[in-house]
Amino acid sequence: MLNGFKSIGRLALIGSGSEIGQTIVAKLVAGKSTEVIEVGRKGDFALDITDKSARERVASQLFDKGDLDLAIIAVGVLGNNPEKSDTENLVDAMGVNYLGTVHLLALIAERMKIQAHGTILIISSFAQVRPRDDNFAYGSTKAGLDFYARGLAAKLHGSGVKIKILRPGFVKSKMTAGMAIAPFSITTEECAQYGVRAISSKKVVTWAPSILKYVAMVFATMPPAIFRKISQR
Repeated sequence: MLNGFKSIGRLALIGSGSEIGQTIVAKLVAGKSTEVIEVGRKGDFALDITDKSARERVASQLFDKGDLDLAIIAVGVLGNNPEKSDTENLVDAMGVNYLGTVHLLALIAERMKIQAHGTILIISSFAQVRPRDDNFAYGSTKAGLDFYARGLAAKLHGSGVKIKILRPGFVKSKMTAGMAIAPFSITTEECAQYGVRAISSKKVVTWAPSILKYVAMVFATMPPAIFRKISQR
């Protein structure tokens, strides 16, 4: 649990293969005696995020040896597997990015509420701002996650449990390798810096980079015809 200096004693990275998640953890624990629990597809905390019973098991395991101070939920798929149809990719993205992640978020929040403290960082996406022809399926799953996380943050106000949302734009990583670089793109390292800030921020939502907050405002009010032309470039 948090020590006398309010340092993180135990943290869990859910999505151990996430470059963003790993880089955030590295920055948080550098030079500190923090216990890091990695939840991935293999190991003591193996998790199939699409399996309800597995989510319940892992959510319980995380608290077996004491309080959990921080959970970083960094699982996600783009839903662009060329070997699958659009509808199959959609179902995959919905199962991982929304159903699986939201359920796990709710389970961990319930346990943190019992211990009366803790922070959960959710990796959302700029893609949830407005549907675009090339990624509206993926964006819809992130929009659902983002919406739920904001609602949960409000519900947990005063409980000691904090929900933080990181909304990155295009991040140059293994996940986006081969894709066209979008405007305001950032590196994994830069995204992680925003993630660390998000955890300690008084705000629920942190954009990465910060300018995306204002880009989102413009996108939200842009006439459909103009938005379509811009988003197809």
